[in-house]
Amino acid sequence: MVNINTYLKEKQALIDTALKDHLPHEGTRPAILHEAMRYTVLAGGKRIRPALCLATAEALGTDAVNVLKPAIAIELLHSSTLIHDDLPCMDDDDLRRGNQTCHVKYGAANAILTGDALMILSFQVLAENGDPRLALELSQAAGSQGVIGGQVEDLAAEGSEPSADLIDFIHRNKTAVLIRAAVRIGALAAGANKAELVNFSVFGENIGLAFQIVDDVLDETSTDEVLGKPTGSDRDANKMTYPAVYGMEKAKETVRDLTNDALIALDSINADTEVLKAIALYLVNREN
Repeated sequence: MVNINTYLKEKQALIDTALKDHLPHEGTRPAILHEAMRYTVLAGGKRIRPALCLATAEALGTDAVNVLKPAIAIELLHSSTLIHDDLPCMDDDDLRRGNQTCHVKYGAANAILTGDALMILSFQVLAENGDPRLALELSQAAGSQGVIGGQVEDLAAEGSEPSADLIDFIHRNKTAVLIRAAVRIGALAAGANKAELVNFSVFGENIGLAFQIVDDVLDETSTDEVLGKPTGSDRDANKMTYPAVYGMEKAKETVRDLTNDALIALDSINADTEVLKAIALYLVNREN
């Protein structure tokens, strides 16, 4: 049986080393921009999205080292979205991963540019990998019909009446779509066939949606110290959340149902998916 904590720590170390190698040195002009890029990306984090990418490729028999560039491209893109998400004009958060958010430390203008630079760097890294399908996958997940679209709807929903359709759209686009892309990119990089790709997609989307619902629950039940970011901020900002729409018990039940569907999808793949199953269970049972 896989020890998922050990596995994730090993992959985190591998991913962090690759990220350090691909980020511009903080002394490179303009120094403040490159310092902010490194500060944000290297400030910690579990590296779940790139780890899912690596684990998917490994399930299909491809060594993680051969998928490192696509994996870190996903993390660079994710880091850019966190910077923008934390801005005063967005969610206005001052704590991320237990540290000051980028705009608090470097100013809003530099934070915006840092997010932009990380997003562009993510596609540069993918271009260096040489497979255009992977860049297409990430761009579709990140754009107006993905993460950015989800963020727009999330902002518009503040203070609105609870809506099942709206919360589903926000969570699937703002969070689940990038987790799904991480799994699909790992599968594509490892040469998955069409049937495998379909089932990996179902797994990624379901576990991505479950992941976000757990985030909603933890925002209501955890502490700043445990989460490394402000708790209760969704409620304070009148954000649309799963518990607000469905109630806490229904939210937890939905997490269980989505996780079960994700695991069933993996069972349909003729591959060693034990690690992916362990990551899925880790994500939905986490406390931070």
